[in-house]
Amino acid sequence: DVAMPRVIDELKVELTRKHAREASVKVSNGEFVIEAASRYLGWADKNAHKKRLDIGLFSHKSSATLEVAPHGLIGQTFDGDATAVDGAVDDYSADVVVTRAMGEGAIEGGAADYEIDAKNPFSTAFKYTRFHAEHASPRDLSTLTGVRRSVKGGAAAGGVEGATMEGDDVVDSVAPL
Repeated sequence: DVAMPRVIDELKVELTRKHAREASVKVSNGEFVIEAASRYLGWADKNAHKKRLDIGLFSHKSSATLEVAPHGLIGQTFDGDATAVDGAVDDYSADVVVTRAMGEGAIEGGAADYEIDAKNPFSTAFKYTRFHAEHASPRDLSTLTGVRRSVKGGAAAGGVEGATMEGDDVVDSVAPL
């Protein structure tokens, strides 16, 4: 089932039911598409029919054509350099996990550089903000300390830039910085 798309200003919203167990919503403008799909976990009977929400982000055009390059953990997917940088990850082997990883190595600066004023939760002011910018370059790859991986696809390979729950890339090679 596909509902008629709704257009609100420059946004297009589409609802789709792929089958009885999966539905999705897609929101797009002239530059990006965001899709959220509700799916059952594998082996639904063994997983109490719990669902997950899978998110996909795609660019309609190469980020090289954007005046303001996206930034941050998601934005770096769209910088067109065909290089993924993996930052710090938490160890999930314990029964109780306290999350500590905050993107270190994969983002410019540290997590504190992306914090907003707690008294103004709708603020757009932080060190690497792109809000209200008229021009901003992509990330500075030379400042990142995480593990670099060459990836297939993306603008550098003439493909589509995007990130999904299946990964933002296909590993071509792995090389530490």
